[in-house]
Amino acid sequence: MDRKDFSDLEEQIRVTVENAFNSIDFTGIKNNVYEKTESTLNDVKTSFKRASENFNRNMEDLKTNINVTQKHIKNKQVYICKKPKGKVSGIVYMTLGTIGSVIFAIQLIVFSVFSSIWNSFSILSSISLGVLLAFFTGSIFMTFRGASLRKRIKRFRKYVHCLKGRSYCLIKELGDSVSKSEKYVVKDLEKMIHKGMFLEGHIDKEETYFMLTNEVYQNYLNSQEALKLRKEEERRNEELKEEMNDPQKKELREIIENGNYYIKQIRKINDCLPEENISNKLYRLEKIVAEIFKYIEKNPNKLSDVSKFTNHYLPITLKLVTSYKELNEQLVQGENIKTAKNEIEKSINLINTAFENLLDDMFEDVVLDISSDISVLETLFKQEGLTKNDFEKDMNEK
Repeated sequence: MDRKDFSDLEEQIRVTVENAFNSIDFTGIKNNVYEKTESTLNDVKTSFKRASENFNRNMEDLKTNINVTQKHIKNKQVYICKKPKGKVSGIVYMTLGTIGSVIFAIQLIVFSVFSSIWNSFSILSSISLGVLLAFFTGSIFMTFRGASLRKRIKRFRKYVHCLKGRSYCLIKELGDSVSKSEKYVVKDLEKMIHKGMFLEGHIDKEETYFMLTNEVYQNYLNSQEALKLRKEEERRNEELKEEMNDPQKKELREIIENGNYYIKQIRKINDCLPEENISNKLYRLEKIVAEIFKYIEKNPNKLSDVSKFTNHYLPITLKLVTSYKELNEQLVQGENIKTAKNEIEKSINLINTAFENLLDDMFEDVVLDISSDISVLETLFKQEGLTKNDFEKDMNEK
């Protein structure tokens, strides 16, 4: 191959390479690389920003929680006396008591030594000895009093520390903090509350919890009342279940409820009547009916005796009383209305008398039982010679 052939081959290679490079879109590659780089940087920036925001948010939440906790504890500190009684006086008592005890003890020793040496116990020396003993005893008392006050202050601080910002705490937990029994802690807390060391302190009825604020104590009382109502409701439900299985109890409950309804209706109508005469009669009627149902509730075996009373007499009575109210509300009180009202009043008198007799008849068995008991007692007394006649007879025989 000659040189010319090589030149042609070189030219072909150059042209091929040049065409290949020309066919490549370097601008597109550049833009593509730029876009990918920009996207990556943006992703990194976004991730960093999110991480930074999350970090800042967490720090803010932590700061808020700390502030809330501090505020909560600070609020609870409001109910705790900052200068409790005994904090200063305890130190004063201990200091003066200790100094006085030492001084008067030395004086007593010196006085005793000199009196022993001189063998002279005059009236004046006896008085002096008594005065020194009194001051020494007083100093000892002050020392113990100061120590007692200081111990109470220490227990008070331990109680406060045990609360840890809470508004209530178990008495047992407070007792463990001062190594004392629950009974001791209750009395201790009562003294502190009385002296104003816990400004709004309370102890529950069972002496189980100590409550720092009136609000918490009121919530406790409300919860106890709710518990009481719930237990009462459960008891009523149990009674209802028993009544479902016991027809007599069910019948008794229905009759009592029915009776209460009639009593309320009579009272309601009575409140609307201004006339004193009819009002007094209705008050008497209400009282008699209430006594009848009270007796029935205590003596369910008498249910059959009041069937007509509950099913007929009371409905008719209520109808008459209601009619009287309606007639009384008429603006024009004509002769017919007045006559009807008078008839109803007479009927109510008759009803009251009949209901009183019904109530009296219910006590017939009671009277018989009482008479029987009295007869038995009289017989026993006669057998034992304890009656008046037997006693007089024995006296005459003697």
